Amino acid sequence: MKIKNNFFIFNKILYNSLKEEVMKLQKLILIFFIFCSFILTGCSNYSDYSSQDHKKILKHYKNNLKIFKKNQINPKLIWFIKITKKSGNSFSKLHLAYKNGLIYIANKNGIVKCINLKNGKIIWNTNLSKKNFCILSYCLSEELSSGPVISNDYLYLGSEKGKIIALNNKNGNKIWEKDVFSEVLSDPVISKNVLIVHNNNNILQGLDKNNGHILWTISLGPLELYSFRGTSKPAVFFDNVITGSDNGIISSCILNNGHIIWQRDLTIIPNSFSSLNFNDIDTQPIISNGVVYVVSYNGNFNALDLSNGNIIWNKLYKVSGDFIINNNSIYFFDIHKNLLSLNVNTGNIFWSQNKFIYKKTITPIYYKNNIIIIDRKGKIYFLDANNGNIISHKSIKKFNDYIQSSLLVNNKLILQTYNGMIYMFKL
Repeated sequence: MKIKNNFFIFNKILYNSLKEEVMKLQKLILIFFIFCSFILTGCSNYSDYSSQDHKKILKHYKNNLKIFKKNQINPKLIWFIKITKKSGNSFSKLHLAYKNGLIYIANKNGIVKCINLKNGKIIWNTNLSKKNFCILSYCLSEELSSGPVISNDYLYLGSEKGKIIALNNKNGNKIWEKDVFSEVLSDPVISKNVLIVHNNNNILQGLDKNNGHILWTISLGPLELYSFRGTSKPAVFFDNVITGSDNGIISSCILNNGHIIWQRDLTIIPNSFSSLNFNDIDTQPIISNGVVYVVSYNGNFNALDLSNGNIIWNKLYKVSGDFIINNNSIYFFDIHKNLLSLNVNTGNIFWSQNKFIYKKTITPIYYKNNIIIIDRKGKIYFLDANNGNIISHKSIKKFNDYIQSSLLVNNKLILQTYNGMIYMFKL
């Protein structure tokens, strides 16, 4: 009985194997006949196929190739130069600035330089620390912490010593210097003739940009017991000044007198699982189409009505660093360095890219329907802004530094490193 059963099982296996082989053979025969039919049809119609049709097809493929090449960005290094010495690892939001073919750069110690964008040559050089107390060749640092910011012929810088310094951007000469309420940890913002300074300790001040005279001073609310060092750079829309503070409150005030129009508390109450919940708003709010977009350290991402501060949408995203907006999309990194694109109208995710997880990167840059991502080790990535796919990438040769800031001027990408190098690429 056991032998019969085994024989039956063997016959069944053999039958199934033969059945599969026959099906494969049938498919091959079918493909063969289709191929032959295609060849015969092509031969019968060959006489109807004109050179004009051939040219149309070639033109079509050439156009597609041009589009493909257009999307393939290959940055070319034009020049690089050592500009300033390394200024330590202390707090600094110093960055590159540009106007009329000139780049402006400063370091913490008080060195400010103007550079020709075309060739990297130094136009002028100012050392603000020389007027401080000096012993031999060593002078006390100016402790510059924010800027440069350019308006007309002036260049403005903020310092940890609680000063705003105005220079002539034509020659670097100091025009005026003003003590403000406390240390300046974010860029001043200029609108009309008012220079707005967000000091530490939640104090906002308006200065006359021409002479530094203080026009008004307001408090943005109580201080937090625990907060991170840093302040939010204000955003200006006509006569509205929008500012976030380390207590999680975002405020709208009038440019000319500092009168507060509305405030919105975006704090999250600590729960039983968290003894501390940092509510700092240290990133600059962005105003677009009558909507204020703002994110706090606790992950609270909000879209607010500019006129009254009412919440349009609220999402929980752990945002790392600044964010940008272009057309209908918001781009930013989360704390794990996933790159996300959101719908500005709903806050919902369009796409995410995990290529940069746990890498050190700087704020994304939008360029011709591409997103430029630069990691701090000198690798430049180009992504399709529509889907987040990586198009190309390039590494800076013999790079042994960290990228501090970037600046895009038309098709020129300028990078500044912690050790004082400047690189200029043509895209």
